[in-house]
Formats: sequence, structure tokens, C-alpha cells
Amino acid sequence: MGTRHLIAAKVDGEYKLAQYGQYDGYPEGQGVAVLDFLVNKMDRDAFLAALRNCHFVDWQKDIAPELVRFGADQDCDYEISFDDYDRFTAAHPEWSRDTGAKILGIIQSSGGCGLRSSLDFAADSLFCEWAYVLDFDTMQFEVYEGFNKTPLTEKERFFFLEPKARGGYYPVRLRAVWSMDDLPQTKEDFLAPFKEAEECEATMEEMGQEGLYR
Repeated sequence: MGTRHLIAAKVDGEYKLAQYGQYDGYPEGQGVAVLDFLVNKMDRDAFLAALRNCHFVDWQKDIAPELVRFGADQDCDYEISFDDYDRFTAAHPEWSRDTGAKILGIIQSSGGCGLRSSLDFAADSLFCEWAYVLDFDTMQFEVYEGFNKTPLTEKERFFFLEPKARGGYYPVRLRAVWSMDDLPQTKEDFLAPFKEAEECEATMEEMGQEGLYR
């Protein structure tokens, strides 16, 4: 399902990962996949060493020439066939919108790589439906939700992006947070805060329909 999202990681006061994803961005999709990496697949020392070695690439300097190498037409806004694009993303999954939470494993196994930065996407909560942040300075795993029409406060993570917000939507807002040292151990425990909020909202809607809130 096309649910756009962001997966970010911060260490030493700097974002080293800000990966745009096109599909399955809900907590039960990419959220669970991020959690699975943190709980079952991450070698913390190896991952942090690799994350520190990551850097953001330049589209025109780094990515565009690779697209041309795989068959994109530079004179037609880098138009590329589906087959050629599949070959490009197979060679460079770290630059693909389809990679999602797999980027975490790619970083760990690569020892560090060049990545695309989509951090500003968090400002556009009409389209950025969910965001997952791994903050290794505070040692927290944070989940943010889109469709936010309420201004952020100065203390909130993505407040600095408010000047880039548009259309009456503000940057994504914090929905849930866990300590990296006390993460949910099951899918059900991870999803519980989101289901509880949905059930509460549904109850409020039902009560409103019955005329209990006027």
C-alpha cells in the first residue's frame, strides 16, 4: 500500500539517515520492520560505527550520473524505463523509495554508505503519514504521525521545519516513544498505543453522533 513515510537516525547531534519510503509506512508495516531490526538484528556497536560512516549524497553529482549509466535519458528529465529502473535500484537499494526499513540492515552490513536525505519531508505531514526516528543521543525510538494541523512547540523535534510546512499542515507530531533499552518485544505490544488511540477516537466519534457532546 502506498503510505509515504520517513525513517531517520541521529547520532552525535547529526542526522545521518533520513530515508524516504513510498510504501507500507503504517506502524504495522514499516514500524514493525524497524522494531524487528532494533530488537533482533541490530549489532549496536557495528550499526553505530556504520551510521557514523554514512554521508548524504548530491543528486546531481552522485545519483544522476548513475541513472544515466543505467539507461536514463539526461535530456528528458532522466526518464528511465521500468526495467532499467529496476536494475538501478537493485544496484543501489540505498537510494530506492522501495527499500523502507531494510535500509537499516544495508547500513549495518555496508559499514557506511552514501544516502539520500529526505529530512524535510517531515515538514509535509499531509503526505508524510508516518516517521520513525532512531535517536542514539537520547537512546530513544520515536514514532511520529502525519496529518497534523496543530503547530508544534519549540521543544518538539521537528519544530525547525515549520517554515517549510504548507497547506494548513504542520510537521509530523510525536505519537509514541520508547527507550532503546526497553523496547517492545512483540508486535502486539508495539502496536498497542496506536490501537488504543484509534479506539478512543472511534468512541469519541460515536458519542458525538449520539448527541452526548454538543
